[in-house]
Amino acid sequence: MAKVYHIFGGISEHELESILDKSGFLTIKGKKLLARMGIETGTKVSIGKTTIQNLVNLYNAWKTPDHPIEPEIELLVGKLAVPKDDVFLWNKVEELKQSYRMGIKIGEFSKIGEEVMIGLGVSIGRYCEVSERCELDLFATILDRVFLGKAVFIGKDSDVESGSRLMDRVVVAPRTVVKENSFIPEVFVFNENKKYQ
Repeated sequence: MAKVYHIFGGISEHELESILDKSGFLTIKGKKLLARMGIETGTKVSIGKTTIQNLVNLYNAWKTPDHPIEPEIELLVGKLAVPKDDVFLWNKVEELKQSYRMGIKIGEFSKIGEEVMIGLGVSIGRYCEVSERCELDLFATILDRVFLGKAVFIGKDSDVESGSRLMDRVVVAPRTVVKENSFIPEVFVFNENKKYQ
């Protein structure tokens, strides 16, 4: 029997057409596509096309096995790299895997720039602005009215509370809380306020 790759209903390139309107906001088709991947979006959400492509790539990689299979004999689930010693996050990822949902939420009137990497379980509040080339790691939480400058990195399971402004190239360490209305200057590594003591 011939070996094949089975993509388990992944997203194809032609499905990415007409997902954004001329102003860069998600169309009804775009909202449905993201919902299919398990990404909830509020009204008037703007997401860069390269960011959507990154989400689709993550979703497809997650649903594609890493070696050829014989579809009549075996059905394999794609793998996602999460450190085995991180039991808390590993269990949360496994819960998402059972439903093939990415568990991402983006609140109304939020704007996500180009080339942003959004991990599984990330939550972005309302009226947020996430600039280009940011990376939000697994289960990071961004509350309402937060601004992230260019190339900001938010570590896994970290919280950025409402009204905070993180300027370009800020790094927030894993499991850290950035308190409400904080201002973090450019090129700063923030590792205060550990989430779990």
